[in-house]
Amino acid sequence: MPLIKDTLDTLTTPSTLFLLLACIALIALLLRWRRTAITSLSVSLTGFLVFGGTSISHLLIAPLETRFAPVDLEQAPPPFGIIVLGAGLSERHANHYGSLMELEEGGEAVPTAALLAMRYPEARIILTGGNGTNDPAAPLRGTDGMRRILLAFGVDGGRIMIDPDAPTTAARAQNTLALVGADRDEVWWVITPSHRMPRLIGTYRRLGFDPIPYPVDFKWFPPFEPLSTQHFVSGLQLTDTAVHEWRGLAFYYFTGKLDTLFPGPD
Repeated sequence: MPLIKDTLDTLTTPSTLFLLLACIALIALLLRWRRTAITSLSVSLTGFLVFGGTSISHLLIAPLETRFAPVDLEQAPPPFGIIVLGAGLSERHANHYGSLMELEEGGEAVPTAALLAMRYPEARIILTGGNGTNDPAAPLRGTDGMRRILLAFGVDGGRIMIDPDAPTTAARAQNTLALVGADRDEVWWVITPSHRMPRLIGTYRRLGFDPIPYPVDFKWFPPFEPLSTQHFVSGLQLTDTAVHEWRGLAFYYFTGKLDTLFPGPD
């Protein structure tokens, strides 16, 4: 099953698929399969140009990122607890170079959590991340880095709980809910990149938990400009990110982890 899933993930990741088609074109050319070579190369180049250079990637990511609005700090009820999903940093790099923090994709969640923890000094903090392989091991895990940074910001370590090695959104939701325990009816905020928020909130709701979403790491902002162009590599990365999340929504829905295909605000 993991092998099948990994294969499907690879074949449905646009940049990988277009590269595979280019390789097929080269092999077909060597074998003198001219029609196959031309077809594969044409699809590959068209895909790279369209998804890399045009605004199609914005069209794919925008519905995910705008599904849940940012929290209005003046209007939202104060959190009893704050959950942070995904480290968004490399503690291994920070340790090697002696820097305070080395942020990766989604790293905005870390300083955001620190600022919110200081703004709401009574709120509990739950940190979750990992890849299911325990690599890197403690104390270089992403959650170790998040905890270290929160402590550096003056957050009391007694407020912090960690789920260090949950490899998937579903596993993180289940593990953090276990840490929430009997306080699930209190007001909880959850921080994660905006494009991942629909799947996360839908997973929590399927488990009977409905936290307030606090999206971060926005990659697109309106208005949508259909004729705009962008940096080629950035366009492909954004396309891959969006397709990964839409694929995840579909997989979670058809495997019973979501009640609706595209969870949104109540």
